[in-house]
Amino acid sequence: MLTGIKQYSWILTLWVGCWPGLVRAQPPTPNRLTLTQALELAQTNYPSLRSKLASIRAAEADQQGVHQSFLPQAGVQAQLLNATSNQVRGAYVSNGGLLLPISGVRTDDFSGKAAWTSGTSLVIDWEAITFGRRQVRRNQAQLAIQQAQADFEGEVFTHQVKVCDAYLLALNAQKSVALQTVNLERAQALQTIIRASTEGGLRPGIDSAVANTEVARARLQVLESQQIAQQQVLRLTELVGQPNPVVQLDSLGFYDQLPVLAITPTTGSLHPQLRAFQKGLDLSQANLDGLKAAALPSISLLGSLQGRGSGIGKSPQADGTFSIDPTLGAGLPLRSFNYIVGVTAIWRPSDLLRTKYALTAQRERINALQQQYNQQTLALKTADQNATLQLELAQLRAQQAPLQLDAARQAYGQAQARYESGLDNILTLTQATALLNRAEVDQALTTNSVWRALLLRAATAGDLDSFLQQLSR
Repeated sequence: MLTGIKQYSWILTLWVGCWPGLVRAQPPTPNRLTLTQALELAQTNYPSLRSKLASIRAAEADQQGVHQSFLPQAGVQAQLLNATSNQVRGAYVSNGGLLLPISGVRTDDFSGKAAWTSGTSLVIDWEAITFGRRQVRRNQAQLAIQQAQADFEGEVFTHQVKVCDAYLLALNAQKSVALQTVNLERAQALQTIIRASTEGGLRPGIDSAVANTEVARARLQVLESQQIAQQQVLRLTELVGQPNPVVQLDSLGFYDQLPVLAITPTTGSLHPQLRAFQKGLDLSQANLDGLKAAALPSISLLGSLQGRGSGIGKSPQADGTFSIDPTLGAGLPLRSFNYIVGVTAIWRPSDLLRTKYALTAQRERINALQQQYNQQTLALKTADQNATLQLELAQLRAQQAPLQLDAARQAYGQAQARYESGLDNILTLTQATALLNRAEVDQALTTNSVWRALLLRAATAGDLDSFLQQLSR
């Protein structure tokens, strides 16, 4: 049995000896990243937040476009055409401009002879009375900006919570690396002492084999903790928008003190995630008002100046026909002018029937948004109660962790003393060492869990400042 253990220890020693550089090698000097810097970088660099900012700018540009649409509309055109002048008496419908009007008067038969015609016009049209549509459109444009802004703020809040949680997880992973490194150094120191004792015949060979096994196990734990730490840091820096697995984090006193756990009642302001829903409801209601106003009449002021030229003669000839001059110079100069000044009123009563169903559809959309708002409110209330419970439980665990650590240290000291005096064997010492390592890790985990529970409470309350202010104490 002893021979098997010795062979196993030699195998572990040779295997671990192939990887000393992974633990002892010094990595490149990493950048340091505080939580405040991480939050600032995330808001500046993360693509989804930049997308929300672009949506705000788009809504602001739409608002400017709406304001411009309220100004008088002016149009200028000029045309030069070469066409025949045949015409028949009677009505026709243009049908979307597919049949173009041709003016001209001929008393003889039809002719394919063409002449040049020219025309210019200036038309100014201003919708002076809209029966509330103008104000509704202003409200829609303003609410669209507010909805985009609330959506951005909600996304920023959610993302900042993610960054804070990822920072705490990465910080805990790096703390685990430090603790496992200390555990490795402790195992290596014991290995050195036992090796000298066994070579001097003061200890049995199995003690050296067990010490070698413990060193190998400690190295594996360091390697595993390093892998987890790099993964957590990479996840954090991805949320920041600058992936970098070798960033060093600033502990900011997270492990030196516990936060103040007094739970203050939430303020009257809406949760950032609820504000986006509320602004969406307001915008939908404005769209409903817009549909109601769309069926009302509109009254516009109209003014126009027109001039036309033609190669067709001004007056009939002796035979009753009009002379046609096909040259460009005859049709290009303007020779008749007109103006129009007046008021136009347009109302389509049939829009009332169409609007009736559009209003019904919009009311159902508002109802759907309201139910989503209620669902989000219910979820936040449940999450807030859960966060309060988690914070209380984390506090209780944090009170027990130091007691466990003190007991583990005492047990380790006693086991080490008994082993050195020959009153106990190596297995008892290794068990005490494992208990101490576990207690050190639990101490870090419980402290970190209190901060994460406080972050969860701040996230459900919609007040991240209550968490960030703890860092400056």
